Amino acid sequence: MVPDKKKEIRDRMKGLFWGLVVGDCLGSPIQFTTKDGHATITDMVPCKTFHTPAGHWTDDSSLAFCIADSYVRLERYDLRDIAMNFVRWYKEGFWSSMPYAFDIGGATETAIDAISRTGQLKNGEEASQGNGSLMRLAPSFLMNYGAGDNALVHEISDLTHNSTVVRAIVDQMVQVLTEHIEGHRTVLRSKYTARESVNNSGWVVSTFHAALWALEQSTGFEQGMLLAVNLGGDADTIGAVYGQIAGALYGYEAIPERWLGAIKDRDRIDLLIEQVLSLVW
Repeated sequence: MVPDKKKEIRDRMKGLFWGLVVGDCLGSPIQFTTKDGHATITDMVPCKTFHTPAGHWTDDSSLAFCIADSYVRLERYDLRDIAMNFVRWYKEGFWSSMPYAFDIGGATETAIDAISRTGQLKNGEEASQGNGSLMRLAPSFLMNYGAGDNALVHEISDLTHNSTVVRAIVDQMVQVLTEHIEGHRTVLRSKYTARESVNNSGWVVSTFHAALWALEQSTGFEQGMLLAVNLGGDADTIGAVYGQIAGALYGYEAIPERWLGAIKDRDRIDLLIEQVLSLVW
């Protein structure tokens, strides 16, 4: 592969991971609001719900960092070690933006409790169709890039959301990320055409299609991100999913510096992401 192409792919890989973090941090202050029941978000602001300063991430990024940390530390994939990092986050605040874990989804909390008590590595029921796997997908995707199947991605997803519906949406997101990383805008389309019809809940299907809607309604990373997070509802995860999709399309250089510069521990996060990229690309 020619050096310029390899550099371009690396920039897109970095963009998809950083896009997750940026979307999480931007969306968290208006999480749980109605679609139009909040002030318009344009920059990083404090989150009153969780009493966090501007630029502090939630569980979306924390669990992604837990996956990446295991991969970097061991220099290989180890599902059980990733699972124990989840437990460490839940109990000790490992890779949280605060000294403790917060904003924990019900299915994720139940799963981590089962991991802690029994070591079980497949958790959840078919009805566990929340977006908790999609929000943290970036490191799993990068670790699995070029593998030819999604077995690794499914295993990490199944730690908390063992559902055929979730796996199907994960597969679709992997398809989108792969297309974008390789320089082709996705052919998948959102089921939503108008903002009024977008479901901003935490259902994995609606979150994915909300992110695709924001991508289709915009021509750049920033414009689409503001459309995504300002949907309210599960705004941090809609932002995190859009950030991965758009970051993979537009690349790291397209993410506004004013957003990146406002994120807590930016250098620490950047080092972790660079270490993952060094192992996968």
